[in-house]
Amino acid sequence: MMGPGCLGSGGEDVLVTTWRGYQKEFIRHNGRVVDPRRELTTSEGQAYALVRALWAQDRRTFRKVLGWTERHLQAGDPHGLPAWHWARDRGPVGSVQDPNSASDADVWIAYALLLAADAWDEPDYRARALGLLPRIWTDEVARLGERLVLLPGPWARYEDPVRFNPSYVLPFALRRFAQEDPERDWGQLLDDSYALLDESLSPAGLPPDWAFLDTATGQLVPPPDDQATLANFGFEAFRVPWNLAADVAWHDEPRAAALLTRMGPLAQEYRDTGSLPAVRAPDGTPQATWDYLGLYGCLLPAWGQTEPELAQRVLTDVIAPSRDGRTWGDPSDYYAQNLLWFGLALHRGGAALPGRS
Repeated sequence: MMGPGCLGSGGEDVLVTTWRGYQKEFIRHNGRVVDPRRELTTSEGQAYALVRALWAQDRRTFRKVLGWTERHLQAGDPHGLPAWHWARDRGPVGSVQDPNSASDADVWIAYALLLAADAWDEPDYRARALGLLPRIWTDEVARLGERLVLLPGPWARYEDPVRFNPSYVLPFALRRFAQEDPERDWGQLLDDSYALLDESLSPAGLPPDWAFLDTATGQLVPPPDDQATLANFGFEAFRVPWNLAADVAWHDEPRAAALLTRMGPLAQEYRDTGSLPAVRAPDGTPQATWDYLGLYGCLLPAWGQTEPELAQRVLTDVIAPSRDGRTWGDPSDYYAQNLLWFGLALHRGGAALPGRS
C-alpha cells in the first residue's frame, strides 16, 4: 500500500488532497495555523502542521510553520518552549494570551525536528530539537516518589493532586529522545509512562481524558469531586489508541499492543451497533448521544492491527462517506481534520514517516 512518506508519487491521493485542503483552510501564508471555531492558534496546531508537512514531504510549509512558531510562540528563541495560546487582540495585531507551554505540543515539535533533520539533512533542525529537550525535561517532567511523570505543562507541578494527561504520552518520541539525549533518563520516563497508561485504563478498557496523581508517590488517586467528569473517555483520550498504534507499528512494542487489546470493548460495541458515542464514563456508559469523526480516525490504525475487519468497516461506512473533496465532515473542525488525517496516514503506511528511526 502507498504510505504517506511517498505522497507525491502516482496520481492524486486522498492524503495529498486533504493536506492541500487543510493548508487552504487552516494555515495562513505566514505559517500560522488557525482554529477557526475558536479563532485562536495553539502550539498543538503548529506541532500537528509540522508533523503533517514532514509526512507529506512539504519542506516549504514546514519552514513557514516553524518560522511563525519561533517568532510568535517562542519569542524568537528556537530553544524556548512555545506558549500554547496565541490570538488576535483588538484590530489586526495578535499576541500570546497564555505563556504556559503544553507538553504534547513540545514533544511533537522536538520529535518532528529530529525526523526532519534526518529526512532533509538539516543539522539546524537537530540543534533546535536538542535545545528543546533539556527545557522539556526541566519544565515538564517531574519525579513523584520513584516515578517520572510527563506533566501537561510547567503549571501542573504546583497542583495537588498533580494532573496527568495520558494522551500527551508519545512513547515513540520518548524513545528517540533517549537516543539523542543520554544525559536525561528518557528511558525511565518511557517505562513509567507505560505503567501509568496501564494503571489509568478503566475496567471497561478506557483511558481518561485526565488522571490525577498523588504528589508524594505518583500513584493514581480519584479526581477531585468538582472535576469527576475529567475521568471520562472523551476528546483528549481519543488520541491514546493512535499513540499506541504508532508505537506498535514503528517499534513493535508489546506493552502498547496489550493496552490496545484491553480497549477491545470499544471494538465490540462498534461491531454490535455500528456507532460509538463520542464521550463515555469510565464504566463505558455513554455521556453523549452523538459520535465524532476524530474518534474513528484515532481508532482506525489501532483496529487495523487488532480488528482489521472493523478498520475496513470504519473506512467504508464512516470515513469515506464523510469526505467532501478536500475535507471530512465539517470543514471548520480543525481537530477532526487532524485526527482523521493522522489516522489514515498511520493506517495506510505507518512505517513511512520520513526520517523515523
